[in-house]
Amino acid sequence: EEKGHSMLISLLNAMLNLQGSEQIQSITLEMQEFPGVFNRKNCLLDIIGTTNAGEKVLVEIQQQGDKFFRDRVEYYMARVIENHVHKNEKYELPRIYFLGLLDFEMFPEAPQTYIHHVDQMCNGRKYLKKIQKVFVEIAKFFELEKNGITQTDHSDAAEWLRAIMGIIKEEPMPESILQNETFKKLLESVKLINFIEDIFNLEVKNMTDLQAQHEIGYSEGHEQGFADGIEKGFAEGSLEERSKIAKSLYANGVPLEIIMRCSGFSEEEIKNL
Repeated sequence: EEKGHSMLISLLNAMLNLQGSEQIQSITLEMQEFPGVFNRKNCLLDIIGTTNAGEKVLVEIQQQGDKFFRDRVEYYMARVIENHVHKNEKYELPRIYFLGLLDFEMFPEAPQTYIHHVDQMCNGRKYLKKIQKVFVEIAKFFELEKNGITQTDHSDAAEWLRAIMGIIKEEPMPESILQNETFKKLLESVKLINFIEDIFNLEVKNMTDLQAQHEIGYSEGHEQGFADGIEKGFAEGSLEERSKIAKSLYANGVPLEIIMRCSGFSEEEIKNL
């Protein structure tokens, strides 16, 4: 949202569990990258913001887990801290929040907990209250919700995740979601019909545009490479996912022979999707 960032602020306050005077009231988004210097790696986050109180908010959306993800979180925070303190200034840090929205399980030892506040502790107390790390296991919440375990959880975080789940899975929304003004706005904003062509292209610039890949592939003689990429997507997906990919490719004008070759579906099966 360009004006006000109201939905982003609502999401951040919910996931970080900020209440009362601690809530984020406004936010200014910044360049998301801290370039590496000499032999240092780049630091590229999905969202970096500064609140009206001068606090830093870092948001990382992670779809696949890897054994160095926790290390990367510490590196990202260290780079942000380093870039905040300049020469001849006091070592005074703002409050810094790291929010990880995860599509994988990071804490298997807590099978019924989907949101985790991670702090440095000393003698049973927080060592540095200015640094706050929160990890939200989205896929785990979906599973807990499906099994009825989170039914009594009416926190702002749970309501946000229910709204996200309904959008992703295209399922009926609970009444609490449909009557909430923020979520009404969210549901309206994600309708593709709202996006004029230029804005839509901007929104999806970092996503795979199948039609563009198809056209570029043909114009540059890379049809085989394009087909290989599609084939890999089919090979790694479930039957439901493969059906969705085939349907999307067909809707975007990809030739039937390519879809048939990569998916294993017949022409009739593809058209019936």
